[in-house]
Amino acid sequence: MENKDHIEQKTNKDSWFSDLGHDFLQIAKSLGNRVSKLFDKVIYNQRASLIVSGVFALIFCVSLSFDELRLTLFSQDKTTLLLNSVPVEATYDESTYEITGLPTTANMEVEGDPADLQLVRTQNSASVQADLTNVQEGSNSVVLKASGLPSGVSAVVDPESAEINVLKKYSRTFFVTSELIVGDNQTESQFETPQLSAKSVSIKATKDKLNSIRSVKAIVDTAGHDSDFSANAILVAYDSNGRQVNVTINPPTINASVKVKNEPNHG
Repeated sequence: MENKDHIEQKTNKDSWFSDLGHDFLQIAKSLGNRVSKLFDKVIYNQRASLIVSGVFALIFCVSLSFDELRLTLFSQDKTTLLLNSVPVEATYDESTYEITGLPTTANMEVEGDPADLQLVRTQNSASVQADLTNVQEGSNSVVLKASGLPSGVSAVVDPESAEINVLKKYSRTFFVTSELIVGDNQTESQFETPQLSAKSVSIKATKDKLNSIRSVKAIVDTAGHDSDFSANAILVAYDSNGRQVNVTINPPTINASVKVKNEPNHG
């Protein structure tokens, strides 16, 4: 009796699982039919097909644009450019010091985006800066730095530094004499000695240069003058060999009054 009840319970359970499986298959089949009909409507409906194609095309373009942007931001190739004879600019108190040993030009190798390097090449904005604001009298080592470059562009300067000598300038007073520069068909004997508005001037230079000065002359050009005249005469310092000494003269010019000599009357 117990075996018979056990067999009946097992049969009922198998029947329940069988019914559940059948119901699941029916639902899946119904869902599959609906998806198939929807797919057929999309494929065979021109408007729906265009919409779907547009969506997929948009997704594809966005994907390509993202890849391109990623390559641009993170995988962009850098190039180098060699700039020769870039001017070296120095900042210092020229009225107080004289600098020797500083190169006038330097070479520069720059690296960056090709568009930025093209900008550097066309605008010719690159320069080399030597900041001498904190140097002191005597020997100094200064760093040469690149300047005038777009942000994102790196540079290596050659040479990277320079050994310079800072010389202090001193002032000394010198007497001034005149010197005539005559024109064609003129002689110095035609003119009297120019009268100068100042007999002495102040010259600022290093000690060595001040000691080398032997004369300071006011240069008066008589070309084109056949009567009395006055002019601003440029002041020039000379050493014992007659070579010009590069110094600061204050004032740089003075007024010169020149008279033409009267020729003797033989009548």
